Amino acid sequence: MQINLHQSQLLTLMKKTRIIDLTMVLFLVMFNSCNNPLHRIYNPSTYEEDIEAIRKSNKVSEEDLHSLAQYIILAKLYGNDIRGKSYNDIIDKIKSVQKNNDDLNNRDAIEREARRKRLAPFLEVNLQRKTFAKENNKEVLVFTVLFRNTGISKIKTVTGNLTINDLMEKQVKKLDILLDEDILPGQTLAKSYTIGYNDADENDRRMRSKDFFDLRIVWNPDKIIFENGKLAE
Repeated sequence: MQINLHQSQLLTLMKKTRIIDLTMVLFLVMFNSCNNPLHRIYNPSTYEEDIEAIRKSNKVSEEDLHSLAQYIILAKLYGNDIRGKSYNDIIDKIKSVQKNNDDLNNRDAIEREARRKRLAPFLEVNLQRKTFAKENNKEVLVFTVLFRNTGISKIKTVTGNLTINDLMEKQVKKLDILLDEDILPGQTLAKSYTIGYNDADENDRRMRSKDFFDLRIVWNPDKIIFENGKLAE
């Protein structure tokens, strides 16, 4: 009888302990939540104080913190009201947008690569050289592009672009291509394209100063129209 009473008391004590433990857990969660600056609601009057608190908390990376600040600045410029949202909500929104953009960029890259492979049997496009010059008292960048018809049909029109990247794959310049001249099978045609030079533009200065071997050229075809009117894209 005493043993049963002892077991009953032990069970009661264990239940009380579980309740106390659960209460402590809930208290700690609520305490941490209240002290997490990311859970603060955005308010223009406390924005600078909140950002500094978020930075000191080390709960987000410097990159995320920079994105948060940029997002809030753009929201102000475009008149988007984000009051009533927590900083955590805003960061989640930013990451969602970034993910969607990354997914879209990946799809675009896959589509460009697929188109490049489809059109490769018909045409090769390469950048032969780049120079800096003055034309009509204006400074320009001059690009000489080689087109080689690798197919069996005469080509009438070509559209696409050349992206010119540095060795870190950062785009320096994009050259839009429109060729409206005949290219016979096996023929190579050279064509010059000019882009206005702006010394205040960092990419223009890099494009002028970069050696050719420091650049990575990528041909992104759009359409090829043949003499018989057929279209490859």
